[in-house]
Amino acid sequence: MKIDSLDGYDDYYDLDGSPLEFCIQRKTVHYDGMKIVLDRLPYLLNKSSGQIRFSSPAVQIIKEYAEDGKRNGKKEVRINQFGKFNRGKLPVGEQTDFKYSPAEHFFIPGLIRNRPSDGFLTPVYFEKHVLVKFEHADGYNLEKQTESAGRIHGPGDIDVPYGVNKGGHVIMWLGDIANLPKNEFLYLYSANVEPQYDIHSDFYRNQILGEWL
Repeated sequence: MKIDSLDGYDDYYDLDGSPLEFCIQRKTVHYDGMKIVLDRLPYLLNKSSGQIRFSSPAVQIIKEYAEDGKRNGKKEVRINQFGKFNRGKLPVGEQTDFKYSPAEHFFIPGLIRNRPSDGFLTPVYFEKHVLVKFEHADGYNLEKQTESAGRIHGPGDIDVPYGVNKGGHVIMWLGDIANLPKNEFLYLYSANVEPQYDIHSDFYRNQILGEWL
């Protein structure tokens, strides 16, 4: 695949309105006379058309590797940045043990609000049954605004937005749950699952795009 110009595509939807998927499968592209092997560098894929898009952080990384390769007389460079971005804890979650992917925060469009980012808008995923407590336990209220978005209300002014992706996993922002009372953590940990790399939902449209529910 040849790329004539490399510009950041900072939208979670393609030009035809199709949702873009977070991908790390190996891809080879040719840019600025350089063969570039994307070996687990995140990009965005339109599964309907096969079109790939690069968010701004990915563009910056590709350009830096290409420039460094040309300076060193190389014809090919290999980029594997997934592990670098996906290890360690983000500042907002340092005092928690939630499973999450920092790479989602950096490569899914719209989640970086400040530089340097503290990682507040990082998706954390849960089994759908996590909502049962908030729907039925005394002192809690589950406000279902749509099938894929709502808010959790609870003791001590708890007010946490949540979403449900197409796989049925519940999504909450790391920054929201990191600020919950510590007695809420054990319950959330019990339902926390590995990153799903998909936050398409009314939750995303409301929280990131500002659309009314």
